[in-house]
Amino acid sequence: MKLLLVESPTKARTIRKFLKGYFIMATYGHFLDLPQKEFGLYLKNNQIEAKYLPLKGKKKVIEKIKELAEKSEEILIASDPDREGEMIAFEVKMILPQKDQKKIKRISVQEITQKAFLSALKNTSEINQALVKAQKGRRYLDRIFGYKISPLLWSFGKALSAGRVQSAALRIIIEREKEIENFKKEEFFEVYLILENFPLKVILVNKDLKILKLKKEELEKIKKEILKIEKVKLEKIIDEKKKIYPPLPLDTENLQRLAYQFLKFPPKKTMFLAQKLFEMGLITYHRTQSHFINKDFSFKLKKFIEKNYGKEYFSLPRSKKEKFSFEAHEAIRPTRLENYVANSYEHSHEPMQTYFLDANSYEHSREPMRTSKLSSDFSKLYNLILMVTVASHFKPLEYLESKFVFKSGNFYFLGLNKELIFDGFSKVFPVKEKFNPKPKVKESQEFLVLDKEFKKIETKPPPRFTEASLIKKLKELGIGRPSTYVQTIETLKKRKYVILEKKYLKPTELGKKIYDYLIKNFPDLIDLKFTALMEENLDKIAQNLLDYQKFVIEFWREVESRLSSNLAE
Repeated sequence: MKLLLVESPTKARTIRKFLKGYFIMATYGHFLDLPQKEFGLYLKNNQIEAKYLPLKGKKKVIEKIKELAEKSEEILIASDPDREGEMIAFEVKMILPQKDQKKIKRISVQEITQKAFLSALKNTSEINQALVKAQKGRRYLDRIFGYKISPLLWSFGKALSAGRVQSAALRIIIEREKEIENFKKEEFFEVYLILENFPLKVILVNKDLKILKLKKEELEKIKKEILKIEKVKLEKIIDEKKKIYPPLPLDTENLQRLAYQFLKFPPKKTMFLAQKLFEMGLITYHRTQSHFINKDFSFKLKKFIEKNYGKEYFSLPRSKKEKFSFEAHEAIRPTRLENYVANSYEHSHEPMQTYFLDANSYEHSREPMRTSKLSSDFSKLYNLILMVTVASHFKPLEYLESKFVFKSGNFYFLGLNKELIFDGFSKVFPVKEKFNPKPKVKESQEFLVLDKEFKKIETKPPPRFTEASLIKKLKELGIGRPSTYVQTIETLKKRKYVILEKKYLKPTELGKKIYDYLIKNFPDLIDLKFTALMEENLDKIAQNLLDYQKFVIEFWREVESRLSSNLAE
């Protein structure tokens, strides 16, 4: 008998449909972890030793794995292709006797399809110890930070916690709140003219064509002269061809952000749906920082786009300089294009026959797709993934930007027009830009002024973070990774450090107290650059470039040192 282990029953059911000759069993995620009621880490001979215990409710799973392993000639582990998945594979090894450990082979797949599995079965490997060490490193860091510092917060309330990434995220939220509280509103004015026989409003600018934002006293100085203007002369027309580029293929952060933007799905819901789509074999692995699409799939898209839109539309996706991809992930994409039809991408508001909505209907319609396979929310997210994947293989949209520079006395006014040249990826992806034909006017032509407008503008404070924009900020700062974004936010909400108010994250009074305490006593440990550096070091461990034992011990000693100095004070 050959045993194949995966994390989830959904994943197991999908694989059973196309892979015969294996007993396929789900582990239901991790089944070993550090103890819940004790620290579980020990320093012996300058090495960290950890106590791993069965998670609650997992003893039967462990016994079943042991029983099947003993009867099996081969044990294949197809857990997710990341650090967590590698650790699950290592947990299997931990519970088995040495004679059964020798049977273990690791297979890594980016998608749950027959083709991917048949290829992976020909390319089995050992458990990647570098990824295991990186997962242990993260787990140990979080245990040290949480276990050593969290008890100091219990004077503020029961079951409160600090966390390496969690506390950095709280800091970002609270510092934005302080920006909002300290914000002082300012007002300024913009000056517009409405001209006869010219379709665009023109705005007051300086000689360098920068829009003038005038304070009230500045406006008063020139208002009389502006009111006297009866006509303006078109000094020059400046034409420049520009491009709007298609979206990159999706990584985790972009998926969460676009799902929030288009579908109003919070990140937790997006990741739940994406997890199921992956396990059903419909999309590639959904926890990734990569924008890479493999050449075979790009070739399929090339044929699809050229057939349905024309050769002039296809282009390989834009490349983006990425960090070393130690887990060799792809971007998030559908696993197949077969049977997809391209009727009505451009004009129809009806959903496609399978999984795709055209750009117009995606922007305006919220009707579920007509498919018996997926429920409405699954379909909507799948639609989004497919739409971005297809759009990423289109050429950029091109337009002509025309600047019309008018003059009257010492005043300059600017009119701006954008005329579409080539629609490019907007065939399948909605764009915000509005395009109009270029006005047919000539330089030196004079225009009567029909009206003047003095528009008051008030500056606004920076907005609070949504869940999606916080994740974007964490990614920009290098804090956290795709597997940690959602859990970080959920912990902040669970601890009541933040609440959702009109879809924005607002710190509570408790959250502010926790932040004040941590920033006073542990400023280095919740420093954003320090937290990002920890992530970089975990990446180095995953690449076998850093000793995880040494790294974790140094952090442990730093925390102990800070605790000692605080007690001394």
